[in-house]
Amino acid sequence: MSGWFGVALVACSIVGACARPTDKNRPSTQSGPVTVPAEPALRRLLARQYRRSVGALLGPAAEAAANPPSDTQLNGFTSIAASQLSMNDSLVAAYEGSARKIASAAMLDTQRLEGWMKCKPASVSDANCFGSFIERFGRHAWRRPVSTQERDDYVALAQQGAIAEKNFFAGVKLALSALLQSPNFLYQVELGQPNPSRADVRDLTGYEVATRMSFLLVGRTPDAALLDAAATGELDAEVGVRNWATKLLDAPDSAQAIRDFFSELLVLGEIPALAKDPNLFPEFSPALGESMTEEALRIVEDVIRRDAPITEILTTSQTFLDAPLAGLYGVAAPAKAWSPTTLPLSQERSGILTSAAVMTRQSHATSTSATYRGLLVMERFLCTTMPPPPPGVVTTLPPSSTAPTLRERLHVHQAEPSCRACHFMADGIGLTFEKFDAIGRFRATENDAKIDTHGEVDLIGSWDGPRELGQVLAASTAVKTCMLQQLHRYASGHIEVDGEWPAINELLKQWSSEGHSFRRLLVDLVSHELFRRVGSPK
Repeated sequence: MSGWFGVALVACSIVGACARPTDKNRPSTQSGPVTVPAEPALRRLLARQYRRSVGALLGPAAEAAANPPSDTQLNGFTSIAASQLSMNDSLVAAYEGSARKIASAAMLDTQRLEGWMKCKPASVSDANCFGSFIERFGRHAWRRPVSTQERDDYVALAQQGAIAEKNFFAGVKLALSALLQSPNFLYQVELGQPNPSRADVRDLTGYEVATRMSFLLVGRTPDAALLDAAATGELDAEVGVRNWATKLLDAPDSAQAIRDFFSELLVLGEIPALAKDPNLFPEFSPALGESMTEEALRIVEDVIRRDAPITEILTTSQTFLDAPLAGLYGVAAPAKAWSPTTLPLSQERSGILTSAAVMTRQSHATSTSATYRGLLVMERFLCTTMPPPPPGVVTTLPPSSTAPTLRERLHVHQAEPSCRACHFMADGIGLTFEKFDAIGRFRATENDAKIDTHGEVDLIGSWDGPRELGQVLAASTAVKTCMLQQLHRYASGHIEVDGEWPAINELLKQWSSEGHSFRRLLVDLVSHELFRRVGSPK
């Protein structure tokens, strides 16, 4: 099985699907700014997409048995790593082991498996019944029709297993395991087909659009209705894609898919597992970490549910608490967990950036970190980066006995020109959050010294305190541009290339006219040619 799988992967590489994006775009024959998307790439399913797809296909027991490899993050998102990191022997073995476990779990529900067939087996090795299963299940698992040759190959494999075990479902089990190890299941294939009027782009097929859209908007393989829409050509035009995107966003699965994006954007993963000094922060626990994460995501969900400008996540005074979080914030616990709550103005909190989740995640085990907190804003909301420190730079700060506040300690540290050049922007932003300790608890002083929270950065302006910073960021064109860039990166699995900027600018203009609604942005993005095309391989 592993050898067959490896040969399939090599075949995919040969046709050019594994090429990485490039910013060197082919000249277009059209006049004016023309969108030329990145070249096509094979993108491996993320672990959560893999599990949810198995659940949609085979039920909860099979989903629980699924054990795909863990995801890696690159350039801020797991989807980018999934499109650029290659398969190795250990990953192949892991996927084979997972497929076998899924197939074994699926055998406990033969009624569900029979639902993928339009027949009752007439014999242990009934080719027609095996073919029916492979055609119907394969279309959903591979997100495209199974060819006649593929059908025959898998039927032969199923017959071998059935005859050896003298059991029809032993053959189904073997075929199922093989189908789930195929690159056609494990990868989003986005090769496209030639565009009739342009040599520099390829149009994604209806099945490829359905796949890309479904994994983005509901986090799993397309269902039967969406595949049927692809087959009838509904997804070949912008209006059809818009209609289906709206339907998908109304589906229950869309809420979790949107949570997935913001969890990565805000770096909310692993908060319950963070190490915090138990002597300094005895309140912190995995359960409190889970509550912190839940609060942050509910803030985002509330803004999206109200169809308010998504930038309100940076300015809203409303949050959602349970009893443990209320205790951390020093307010009365709500009568019902996760009820809307407005925190006291004296705490100076403003939206997501001052939530306990973000403040805790961007801190050390024993202290806050202005650099981490500033970098989060720079990288996630301004799409700027800070290079690593040059060799030999001393990163140790002066003791608090010499400089009681972090601002004072960093001021001494930044006296070194090599430090100031990189830290001025990040620390200038991050120091605004110094009234929130390493687990997000409000404090007015540090070592009995008053905390100064003013800041100024050329890119966005000046402010005094986190509330003003939230307002400055929310009003910034740079922030809105970056939020669209981040969504595009997450959706496409690559950093934007030069040829994609005409489309990004067009989408920005359209999004502005729609009040910066996140839901409308999702519909605009997936229906745009930027999402429905790829660049021609060089």
